[in-house]
Amino acid sequence: PKCLFEVDLARYLESYGYTRRQQWCPTTTSLRDKSVDFSRGLSSREFSLPELIRQYDYSSAYAVLIPSIPGRHKIEAYHNFGYLKLRKAIMDSFPAKSANKPPPPVLCQMSSLGYLNQKYLGKFHEAIDYTSTHSTRPVQDYDRVSKNKPPLQNQLRIVWPTVDEIRNSVEGYYGGGSVCGKKKNVSLEFLQPLYRRWSNVAYDPLQTARHVPHIKSFVQPSHDGRSIEWLCLTSHNLSIAAWGQVQRRSKNLPPDEKILFVRHWELGVFFSADTLARSDGNQVSIVPLADYEHDSNGAICLDNDEDEGDDDVIRVPLPYSLNTPAYAAEDNPWTEDPVFYPQRDAYGRHGLL
Repeated sequence: PKCLFEVDLARYLESYGYTRRQQWCPTTTSLRDKSVDFSRGLSSREFSLPELIRQYDYSSAYAVLIPSIPGRHKIEAYHNFGYLKLRKAIMDSFPAKSANKPPPPVLCQMSSLGYLNQKYLGKFHEAIDYTSTHSTRPVQDYDRVSKNKPPLQNQLRIVWPTVDEIRNSVEGYYGGGSVCGKKKNVSLEFLQPLYRRWSNVAYDPLQTARHVPHIKSFVQPSHDGRSIEWLCLTSHNLSIAAWGQVQRRSKNLPPDEKILFVRHWELGVFFSADTLARSDGNQVSIVPLADYEHDSNGAICLDNDEDEGDDDVIRVPLPYSLNTPAYAAEDNPWTEDPVFYPQRDAYGRHGLL
């Protein structure tokens, strides 16, 4: 039988129009289709890429795929894509309940920051906060402003490198070429209280402080700030184009006719303690990797002898702190615009000029 992981992956690949059939020659024997001649791999039959994907068994997959596919997705499909797909994964992992404590802020870390507005970002947070998403209606109330909500800065944080962090990176200012954010987008006033530093001198277990980030991750810590409730590692940057936006299908249609409008192809994987437990039936907790050892080549080893017998703890090599520090008064968010900075980097450069 098909599982959700297979359905999402095949649907995503089909959206690229991979319809050409060809012969494939893998060495695997884990195919579902027993009519295939294993002695010749798949060379005796032709498959399109989506058809090939469907030949494999994904029943042991413990992640949830979070795809975005460009289009105007109608009511029967919009929970399959973008931030509404992420919301569905979160709702499936956490039972409906009201938070007795202030919800832990969602951490949004990305290497590109597109145009955002405060209303959209507030709706985005409402949809993915596991403590309250069951009580929200992101589709029906897409154009309504929530009242009596705490300030957004208490609910969501954006992990984004400062100018100093880029300058002091191993690549200097040129490393900032992979952190794409126009000044007109990055400098919006409502975003300034949300920014958090990429590096933390007091916490750098993976030695990433001087390396410019290009990953994209969305994380909600636990209330105590020590473990992770859910994590999405993805190609999605923080933008309306990537995650999608609920809109009226047409001004000539009734107000309850909505679509999810997505502009980008993106793909991510979602994990939670619940999805990991589903794979083997055991309850687990997810914590950032805090201690590490190095092998003879200086590479970081994720295995730790102290973890032996501690099978209920999943350690994630998160490259930033769950309590990443706020910007100091003198910090400025990095922008990719060709700005002349007075301070040189280690290579004598003054910016992306």
